[in-house]
Amino acid sequence: MSRIIAIANQKGGVGKTTTSINLGIGLSRAGKRVCLVDLDPQGNATQGLGYDPDELDCSITTIMDKIIDKDFNISQDFGILHHAEGIDLVPSSIELAVMEMKLLSVYIGREKILNTYLEMIKTQYDYIIIDCKPSLDIITLNALTAANGVLIPVQAQYYSAKGLEQLLNTIHQVITGGLNSSLTVDGILFTMTNDRTNNFRQIREIVRDTYGKTIHIFSSYIPRAVSAEEAPAAGMSIYQYDQEGTVSKAYLDFTCEFIMQEEQIYG
Repeated sequence: MSRIIAIANQKGGVGKTTTSINLGIGLSRAGKRVCLVDLDPQGNATQGLGYDPDELDCSITTIMDKIIDKDFNISQDFGILHHAEGIDLVPSSIELAVMEMKLLSVYIGREKILNTYLEMIKTQYDYIIIDCKPSLDIITLNALTAANGVLIPVQAQYYSAKGLEQLLNTIHQVITGGLNSSLTVDGILFTMTNDRTNNFRQIREIVRDTYGKTIHIFSSYIPRAVSAEEAPAAGMSIYQYDQEGTVSKAYLDFTCEFIMQEEQIYG
């Protein structure tokens, strides 16, 4: 069974891309077949895996253009890059910024363009991870419509926690509006934390008290470290860049917890 996981939060700088890359490669290291879809015009996931978006002939925009034009004569491997750490990538570039306007001009099915493509490739993978852009627009709506579950990275700060409500409202509208009635929230992951501060403990308690009865709050959390910021510039995961570091261990623990939850729910 293939699972499509959107990693989303409309607030930028909360570790979405870092989580997308390291969860994806963590799952690959656990023997899963994984594809990462970069759905952010900034192309951070693409760059974080060592590719230059400006030098690529094909990106997610190329593929979505073909779907809009009803050109379905593309191979399952079309435009997919194979990274040395065992993960596949559908890259992004600044061209995706224009796609929002093009999608708005599509009269019927504009929220399902990405879903149409992922249906074509998902049998090749156990997991497809979508790294969403930091906004709740038609591009992110495509991700939520295509996904089975949403993983929400949250920085342990007051405004980051407050932003959860808007995202959860959007997810609720996607479910109740008929775009994706089976969409679930797979959990909230605290990122860029300093567990020695009262602020982290207070924000964690607020989020648990507010959402913990209906949404899984991962017990694993990701500490702030310079290595997590340096690894994307080196084009590699935290596992390869700083194998013995605290962030590497934290993402390994989180990946194990994620897999255990998936197995308990989906077998």
